[in-house]
Amino acid sequence: MDIGFCKVGKSIKFKRKNYSPVGGDNEASCVLRALANNNPDKTFYIVGRSDYNTLDAKEKYELFPYDNVIDIWEGRTAKGNGEAHYTYIVDYLKNNNINLATTVMMMGQIGNVTIPNKIEKIRETESGWAAVIDMTRGYTTPISVWLNECRPHYIEITNDPRYVMNQSRDMMHMPAISLGQYYYTYTANTIKSYADQKNRVIHNVDSIYAGMETAFCIDYDYTKDVNFDRNVDFMVVLNEGKPSRYKMLKEWVLDHNDNVEIYGKWDEVYTENDSRFKGSIHISDLQQKLNNVKFTFIIPIKEGWVTSKYIEMIHAGVIPFLHPTYDDQNHTGIPDFLRPKTPQEMAERIKMLSESQSKYETVLRGLRNLILKPEFYDGTYINNQIMTAFDKNYIAPDLNNFQKQDEPTVGLEEFFG
Repeated sequence: MDIGFCKVGKSIKFKRKNYSPVGGDNEASCVLRALANNNPDKTFYIVGRSDYNTLDAKEKYELFPYDNVIDIWEGRTAKGNGEAHYTYIVDYLKNNNINLATTVMMMGQIGNVTIPNKIEKIRETESGWAAVIDMTRGYTTPISVWLNECRPHYIEITNDPRYVMNQSRDMMHMPAISLGQYYYTYTANTIKSYADQKNRVIHNVDSIYAGMETAFCIDYDYTKDVNFDRNVDFMVVLNEGKPSRYKMLKEWVLDHNDNVEIYGKWDEVYTENDSRFKGSIHISDLQQKLNNVKFTFIIPIKEGWVTSKYIEMIHAGVIPFLHPTYDDQNHTGIPDFLRPKTPQEMAERIKMLSESQSKYETVLRGLRNLILKPEFYDGTYINNQIMTAFDKNYIAPDLNNFQKQDEPTVGLEEFFG
């Protein structure tokens, strides 16, 4: 069986050193590894752009030891312009006689229009084609052309409620299944066809909670060990987001903590005169800092939603308190004690745990036992969620029946290069 994979709107980063400090770059790599390494009987084609072709043989082996991943863009240096680039996915699959059973699409920021010289401007006072930005042409246009022309089966993976297939009015083919971090339905209002852009088609897409935030764990090893000797009582890791989360951060944290450190990307209007904002740092550096922190506070991207933040914090041994609007469908199973209704209630609970080492250790140990599961770390959970969404009769293959490729040796040229 052949299965496609891509990140829509962005390149997939396989090298951890290339992860953006803003966050999210780890998710696509982790999900593909969960799928490929739990299905050695299947071939996975990277149909979107990535840095896969920059990996050496040893790096590829470490990520995909069954050698069942193919980057269809390998060796191609197009900058994202021209018809050959736009139709590349269509042409590659056709020319190589590849019929993908489904494609797993990790969602990112796309833009209102994704295909050059096809979509008319909306305003009646203007004529001509709507503009497409360079990043969209490079990372999204070939996917849009393929979806609209070939209408393949695909699964949408949503880790951020702002980024689903309704972003673009020229994306006419919606997902068969949407897996995310919240149960809800979104509406896409697309053009009917390139020839008929005045009339619109309404698509209602049901997105189901499938624990996609647990993809974070695949970058790490499962362990029951945790450091209880920590010197920083409270720290917050939070990007501003759109709409801004500053008001909630101020109400719950800034108004009550003069020395707290806030890590994340924020508008300068909030940060230039407030030394508590420390900016963004790489995920590996952040994990080292968190190893010395006891408590944190989490605000959702959108009211009700789960994010990966809670599992990132618990993995790092940090006890997270949740904003009342976080995870209102209660998917995470985090106890009510960590869901304060007011800032004062949160402060009282932090004080109680800070003053009792035994209570603090009991809560942290119990939280980790409750939330962190081995199947999150070896990718079996994510794999089963996605594969059973595609095929209800899916049975994971027995990995004992498959042999990994021989580990490549690194020559002197690669070592010193």
